[in-house]
Amino acid sequence: MRRRKSTIIQAYLVAFLLPPEFFYNDGAITGPRLSMASSVSIENEAQSSNTCESNPSSSCVEDDTANPYEGFNTNHVENDNEENGSVTSPWAFMEAFSKLGTSWNHVIGEYRSVVGNADGQELKGDVFAVNGLEEGLGLLQKMIQTAKSESSTEEEKKAWTCHTTPFKDFGKTEDDALMAFLRWSVVDSHPIEDDDESCQLIGAANYQISTSTSHPEKINVSKAFRRLTSYIYWMDSVSSHLMDPPLSYASISPSLSIFSLRVTHDSCGRLVWWVNLGKTQTNLLRAQSPKETIRLFVWVAHLLFLDEGAQTHGLVVIDDMGEIGFWDYMTMLPVQVGISIDRFLISVTPLKAKNVVLMHRPRWAEIAYSLLSWFLTSKMKKRVTMIEKGDENEMLEKIVGDASLIPANFGDFEGSLIVDMIEKQYGRKIVIS
Repeated sequence: MRRRKSTIIQAYLVAFLLPPEFFYNDGAITGPRLSMASSVSIENEAQSSNTCESNPSSSCVEDDTANPYEGFNTNHVENDNEENGSVTSPWAFMEAFSKLGTSWNHVIGEYRSVVGNADGQELKGDVFAVNGLEEGLGLLQKMIQTAKSESSTEEEKKAWTCHTTPFKDFGKTEDDALMAFLRWSVVDSHPIEDDDESCQLIGAANYQISTSTSHPEKINVSKAFRRLTSYIYWMDSVSSHLMDPPLSYASISPSLSIFSLRVTHDSCGRLVWWVNLGKTQTNLLRAQSPKETIRLFVWVAHLLFLDEGAQTHGLVVIDDMGEIGFWDYMTMLPVQVGISIDRFLISVTPLKAKNVVLMHRPRWAEIAYSLLSWFLTSKMKKRVTMIEKGDENEMLEKIVGDASLIPANFGDFEGSLIVDMIEKQYGRKIVIS
């Protein structure tokens, strides 16, 4: 049993190691990857040479009429077991990666940009709310109105209306989303030492925002607005992919069925995102268009960050890699699509991850982790839990509470939870086999 202190963006999830880098910063989650389109010098959160960021109007998704795997050598997938066994050293990993048809240096550069934008910053002249969240909400709404009035085109004004955000599907409002960004700003401003350790689970819980009228919370509203601006620009950059049809559970359900994915809460109220790559139908994922994959993860991201438990207590990501093979994993998505989904989840959404859990890791994944971990920030290197084979039941209970909070049939451990969050809201059932 080994617990490694490193909060990595679970960017690995679909492009690199679905698991590890899902943590970024002490909380900007990641999982799959979308690309942020912010060029507004959003503090250093959006300072990147990435085309999507330097040109908010450009789409960050490949043209669906083109082959999304063009340039990628996917012939190795059929011989995955044999190839996976040969990726047993950093040198072998680099050699195998070169056969994918993309540059390792390019990918490293992209991920450094993603990770570097995970945390927010306080800047000189920032506006603070000194009387708590309600005052912060009013100030944030005023900043939005100013941004609308200063927009040079009708398209820019429309972007600020969040017209592609699936509020109705989640029973939420624009104010609910703004509250998420304000809470993110508060938690982001506090060091890990301020975490709520009354939660005895691994990773603890978010810093608890004061609701006292005598000691109201001081909130950096400008920081929340910068993060919100990143979100607005990013959503606008992919708006054409989200409108036809409008983003909803019904429209993404076919894509969701491809993944073994569950969403629950643990005994501390933290939101838990479970992903089992071993039970994910990677062949069907490769067969669907990047547009559909992006729609799926945009919907899931909203399910996560609009959840009050995630906002107030934090996010836990549990990734069962299922000993997935190198080629099977690396060709699940075109690398750039994966990176851009990671960027959305890590650098744009207002989520704070408290723990990233990785289990059943193949050798190549451990090598990839070691190669990528050098550029992670110290804040990112706080909460990653590695579960070794045979320790699953014991460790998962220390992470989420007990077996009643672990989804049934999720992996080879003793979970008994039959109904997850998606089932409660949309009627999808966990199948017991």
